[in-house]
Amino acid sequence: MSDIDGNLAPPGTRLAPRRNLKAGERGASVIAGTVLGALATQQKGPAGVLMGLLGSLLVARGITGVSPAKRLLGQRPDEAAVAKAAGWSSAALLSRAVTINAPRAEVFRRFRDFAAWPEWAVNVKSIDINDDGTLHFTTLDPSGAVEWDGEVTEEHGDTLLAIASVAGSAFPITARYEFRDAPAGRGTEIHGAVAYEPPGGSLVRYAAKLTQREPGIQLRRDLKRFKSLIETGEIAVNDPQGTDPKA
Repeated sequence: MSDIDGNLAPPGTRLAPRRNLKAGERGASVIAGTVLGALATQQKGPAGVLMGLLGSLLVARGITGVSPAKRLLGQRPDEAAVAKAAGWSSAALLSRAVTINAPRAEVFRRFRDFAAWPEWAVNVKSIDINDDGTLHFTTLDPSGAVEWDGEVTEEHGDTLLAIASVAGSAFPITARYEFRDAPAGRGTEIHGAVAYEPPGGSLVRYAAKLTQREPGIQLRRDLKRFKSLIETGEIAVNDPQGTDPKA
């Protein structure tokens, strides 16, 4: 877990172990796979081949203790801890980093300009300032536009900016961005971490990945777009899948 991930997950939270099956699940997989393998020898044609393949996969699943499907659709221990601490039904936790060839003060100032986020943040249509000082976001998800309110929860000079949705928001999310001087005078590092409650749970989160709307995918792309904007004054358009509504 990176330092910034640790700031979102409760202290002492462990990362997901390589094995994600319990002993009973592993044993059942080996038994089921062995039975299928034996039955496959009595079958001819495609049915026998398919049964043999499934049997082999189940045996491998039991021996390794790893279920790719469970890992894909399940929660890591750190995500479960974040969900519990935030009172969410589930959580997705992700982090990305980028190095920008510009002074930290300039990078922070440009990043802190919320009105300019739609220029480089693909899923952000607009950010307005409410009368009470909170932020009104209009963002995009697989179902369309979503409006929600957020606020700056922490800010330290030009080194830290944290944002979170307000209580009762339609899109529960918290984000933390750290700004550090890059080694050897190479500019500024932005380390971003985002935790959010996937609407609809793990299946919808997976669907968002397929449509390129998953916040983890967008965080990586948005930081690259922000880097391009700061360093060159423009954002290169490269969206072969047509997933960028601003391209």
